Amino acid sequence: MMKRRIFLILTGVIISTSLLTAQPKYQYLQQISTPTDTRTCELRGSARMVKTEGREGLNLTSIHSAFEMKQHTLNENEGAVSMWVMSLEDLAPYPLQEGMSMGSPYFRNYPFLTDSPDPMNVDAGNFKILFWNNFHPAIRVQFDKGNFYEEAFNYPHQALISVSHFTFPAHRWYQFTLTWNHAEERYALYVNGILIGRENQFGHDLKRRSVTGNSVFVGGPMLCFSDYRFYDQELTGEMIYKDYREQATNYSPDEEHELLYTYAGKFKKPFSFKTDRTWTPELDLSLQLPAQMDHFYIQGEPVKAEITPEGLLLQTIDAEYTSPLRNKQMYLWTNKMFEGDLYVEYEFKVLRPGGLSLLILQATGMNREDFMADYPRKTSGMMTTVFGENVRNYHWEYYREMSDMSNDRENSVLFKNPYYRPLSFSAREKPIDYDKWHKLQFLQIGNKLVGAIDGVIMVEFEEDGMVNSGPVLTSGHIAIRCMVHTKMLFRNLKVYNRSQFEAVRELQANK
Repeated sequence: MMKRRIFLILTGVIISTSLLTAQPKYQYLQQISTPTDTRTCELRGSARMVKTEGREGLNLTSIHSAFEMKQHTLNENEGAVSMWVMSLEDLAPYPLQEGMSMGSPYFRNYPFLTDSPDPMNVDAGNFKILFWNNFHPAIRVQFDKGNFYEEAFNYPHQALISVSHFTFPAHRWYQFTLTWNHAEERYALYVNGILIGRENQFGHDLKRRSVTGNSVFVGGPMLCFSDYRFYDQELTGEMIYKDYREQATNYSPDEEHELLYTYAGKFKKPFSFKTDRTWTPELDLSLQLPAQMDHFYIQGEPVKAEITPEGLLLQTIDAEYTSPLRNKQMYLWTNKMFEGDLYVEYEFKVLRPGGLSLLILQATGMNREDFMADYPRKTSGMMTTVFGENVRNYHWEYYREMSDMSNDRENSVLFKNPYYRPLSFSAREKPIDYDKWHKLQFLQIGNKLVGAIDGVIMVEFEEDGMVNSGPVLTSGHIAIRCMVHTKMLFRNLKVYNRSQFEAVRELQANK
């Protein structure tokens, strides 16, 4: 899905070396030949030590194995923990099959650290850091018990970090560093010294509810672990980056460049496309005239979907994202289908923080049919229409402030459905500006897809119809989707097509 590249911009600010130094209170799995000192740590089950890229690490060779660390600082009011983790295989999205859970229901879990004595069963623990593989693989942190989706959606709280769309190349050591300040509800996650995730910015004063157990564990045969360091102070970003560079045996500028591009919003490219006479205008709507609503079908249960003098107002319920409320979301579908190369643009303004809006494109039934004409029109506002039903589509989440993705900055992710295939992901340096008009542009020419916000490319991908995720999609309806918490204005919707054919002649069957 993405390569990893790295580049560090020096600011010229002089920082005292003493301020960048911190000593760990506890340390495990240093460059040693055996990890077992039963006073402070203990190995259970089969394991081995492996060495590559200049670093030695512990590999638990059974899902029943575990390495226990008997002292830590996770219950201190503030602190940090750093660790080096390497995967033995590439970890990236893949299609899930029902039989994959035979033998182990936790096959998608890759635990870095947890207080669950069975590390693979991270949901049983009051604390966990893990890589979780699904249609959008993620690094996740919870200072709490329970399933991530229950916690992230039904019971959102501050002591949670989710960094979506993280891919994990094989045989590369990465340093992960978590910092916390429980009293101030501040949490941060770094990879190779780069800040990639923070606590939910849109929580509602919901505190950490669980205490981490006396021991913490690692496990799982896919990963190798090295040099765990627990601190009793909240490390700064400068301290973490300095620590990473001092410890790294495999530093890569290209890798750092990619982390900064993907998660810190650096090095974005401009978008400069303009239509010419080969493009046919299909829709040109100001969205300021009430009669223009005749161009759309509303699916779901919005609070408001109405034309105002300023533009089209779409508003959904402002409440916690619990299961009963998922039908209160909405889709605004074009009644018209489009075919061929596609260009879409419109302006949007966010009126309330904490929402989500996505653009659905090239949406048809599974055999390219018009699903809005061939079947009863869908009425549910749930997300299943996007990824879990008989609707092929691309969907671009261009404004997202929900807690299953680090929401301290603007994120964009492009998916292909219903194949669960993430195509592109990146973040900007800051969150979206509220009460300000922004311009969205999406372009598909053949198999090349590009999405831009305010003239800056956020997602881009070169599609391939031969890689087990269906053909390149070139026909369908368009929809704007708004999930809970969302209140937005839209105006100046334009849709252009460029035909794939030399000529098209419509036929009318005899009745």
